[in-house]
Amino acid sequence: MSPRVIVGKAREAGLDIIAVTDHNMTENTPYVKEAGERCGLVVLAGMELQTREEIHLIAVFDDYDSAYELQLMIYDLLPAVPNDVEFWGDQVVVDTRDTIVRSEDKLLISSAQISIEDATSWIKSHGGIAIPSHIDSPTFSIISQLGFIPADIPFDALEIRNPENAGAFMPFIMRKDIPFVTFSDAHYPGDIGKRRTILTLGAPDCGNIEDALRSMGRQTGPLS
Repeated sequence: MSPRVIVGKAREAGLDIIAVTDHNMTENTPYVKEAGERCGLVVLAGMELQTREEIHLIAVFDDYDSAYELQLMIYDLLPAVPNDVEFWGDQVVVDTRDTIVRSEDKLLISSAQISIEDATSWIKSHGGIAIPSHIDSPTFSIISQLGFIPADIPFDALEIRNPENAGAFMPFIMRKDIPFVTFSDAHYPGDIGKRRTILTLGAPDCGNIEDALRSMGRQTGPLS
């Protein structure tokens, strides 16, 4: 999953915009963005953070500074558990020449001591997009952990792996104007682009994405 390979697979799959959302980490974004600029791929900065409720939440930003600020905050809220490389694998930052820039020693798959409400509030206050991940997953999803999706948390969308099953989750969603989206959630190069969401945008940035998602929710409801 080097920047070169990620960008190459994304273009091969016909994607126009991707976000780099490593688990509780953002430092690979600048290198993927640099590789993307060479071939016209828009790369947004992001993170899939894990809240104290063990909920996975996607955060996406236009600028890397905001994403990195989130990483610094989340890093301090993670338990001081070292990564076991033999068991969990390497946690590395890789540049555009496929060179490892550094390895992270703290285990990044732990839960940060921040609530889903506070994490979403921080993301939105810094101009980002907040989307609960894979709500149809039996683990690490907002439904598996809370049993429902509160109406008072300002999520931009709900990510679902199998959109055809979206209707089954409607009883758990308290806010009915929120759209579903689907992403590849790629952990391996071959998964890039397997699932995608198509949006019509005035510009490829978070503000326009947020507007498109809001319009999608108003016009066609949550089954978009």
